[in-house]
Amino acid sequence: MTANTRMAMGTLRLLAFCMGLFFVLSPARCDSTEFDTIIQGVTEGRTFTLGMFVFGDSVLDAGTNNYFPSLLKANFKPYGQTAFSKPTGRFTNGKTYADFFADNLRVKSPEPYLARTGTFSVNYASGGSGLLRTTNAANQVIPFPDQLLQFAQTRLTMIQTLNSEKLVQLVLSKSLFLINIGGNDLVTYFFDPSPGKPPLDVFIANLTGEIEKSVRVLYQAGGRKFMLLGLGPIGCIPAVLAGLQIPDGKCVEPANDVARVFNAALEELVLQKLPKMFKDIQAIVGRPFDILRPLADHGEAQGFTEGVKACCGYGLYNAEVQCGLAPDKILNPPYNVCKNVDAYLFWDYFHPTERVYSIGAQQFWNGGLDAVAPMNLRALMEL
Repeated sequence: MTANTRMAMGTLRLLAFCMGLFFVLSPARCDSTEFDTIIQGVTEGRTFTLGMFVFGDSVLDAGTNNYFPSLLKANFKPYGQTAFSKPTGRFTNGKTYADFFADNLRVKSPEPYLARTGTFSVNYASGGSGLLRTTNAANQVIPFPDQLLQFAQTRLTMIQTLNSEKLVQLVLSKSLFLINIGGNDLVTYFFDPSPGKPPLDVFIANLTGEIEKSVRVLYQAGGRKFMLLGLGPIGCIPAVLAGLQIPDGKCVEPANDVARVFNAALEELVLQKLPKMFKDIQAIVGRPFDILRPLADHGEAQGFTEGVKACCGYGLYNAEVQCGLAPDKILNPPYNVCKNVDAYLFWDYFHPTERVYSIGAQQFWNGGLDAVAPMNLRALMEL
């Protein structure tokens, strides 16, 4: 155990003692069970964190879109069939990065904000959402700015529960803030034929500016440990190939170049700007592009035989009809489901399979600089 880890554990034990006195002496009536369980787990070394707060899009969505009239849902079969034996609203056949991180951190996977039973770990991610409110607005999603407003409500609830804003800030400083956002904004930008759209560098600067603002909000609320995920190879997404009617099954490099430019800007923000802007912040950036692109090109050694075709769906690359939609004679033909999902990078027209999320999550958890910088997630949470 490092000196920093021992110091953190000492802080948490003191917090546990103080909280024990608080719940004995305070006249407030609140349910302390959730917090007691978290504190006990951390002080006994069974968990790595006091909380986990998840923001973003369908890569991390745990079922948010189930609970309001969004047009983008995954709460029907065969979604979820691998890990849960039922659909949960996750846009894959099983677990996402957030679920695997929760497993590694030894905490319960954060529940959707709109269906939460706890307060100290919450998932706000909404499938289809973007940094910009205009992204997928017609599909009725919860944009990233509104996810931050939901977190603000969560924080107020925490203050009411613990009866101390300082204690809440301490809890949040020992929690993980996980963010995956920007992919929908950039796919929308890529397919936008408007001659009046801004240059790519200007558009991406706008996006990273919004991310910077969000980190500021979360930092001021008490957050200190952040993981931001870059974009994967969006030019290899089945829906992108199908949308452009690519005949040869090769990734669309102009779209991948868009992801590369965004990832470079995100890394500059996380690795250079944020540490100078915010005292005591610890921020890391995941590099899914560098993990997934080789699998799309040469994944055979790891058992991947389909790099750009979806396991579930219909049409070109199984990406012209969403997986699981009820067959309709006019609009939706019966969808296909592959026999061996673990041989596919993509589960449906946009989203990776659980196996791909598992590979990426493990690299982010304890991998090297080719996967995550400037340290891996385990090292971050042990600080």
